[in-house]
Amino acid sequence: MDVKTKRDWGLFFLGLALVIIGFVFLVVPGITLVAVTSVAGAFLVVAGGFDIYAYARYRDEMDLDGWTIAYAICDIVLGAVLLLHPVFFSAVIPWVAGVFMAAYGIFELVLAARSKGSAGRGWVVFNGIVSILCALAFFLVPASFVVFLAFFLICRGVAMAVCGVTIDRMITTSHHAA
Repeated sequence: MDVKTKRDWGLFFLGLALVIIGFVFLVVPGITLVAVTSVAGAFLVVAGGFDIYAYARYRDEMDLDGWTIAYAICDIVLGAVLLLHPVFFSAVIPWVAGVFMAAYGIFELVLAARSKGSAGRGWVVFNGIVSILCALAFFLVPASFVVFLAFFLICRGVAMAVCGVTIDRMITTSHHAA
């Protein structure tokens, strides 16, 4: 099946929205943790939905595997938990998020190792490393969660936006590598 895609604008604009939300968290640190929990939950559910969509649409062209679905499930599960219990999780969210952030980082590093030569691979490696460092910070300094969440959202948003505008090169690179 020959797929000619220039851009995935949905992925790009979702990434841009995550970047904007991340900067808002940095600029307005007085936002309550409950609000942060709810907004992050909503965006993670949407991001997981887009990950599943990308898997369904591009799995053959990009040789995607179960790691992509696992990543999407992590997004959706974390997002749903945050939306269902924002008050409760605003107190424990740094530790819960730390576990998920470590999983994200590991998934991204595994994905990067499996996609040698792919366009945008450097961003995936960078995002994986930042995710693991954020996870460690959540465990060690839970009070700084909002700042680290902002950086995570910015990195995730940039990675998604870059993927959205380079999806055609990623598919082409994947076809040539096979």
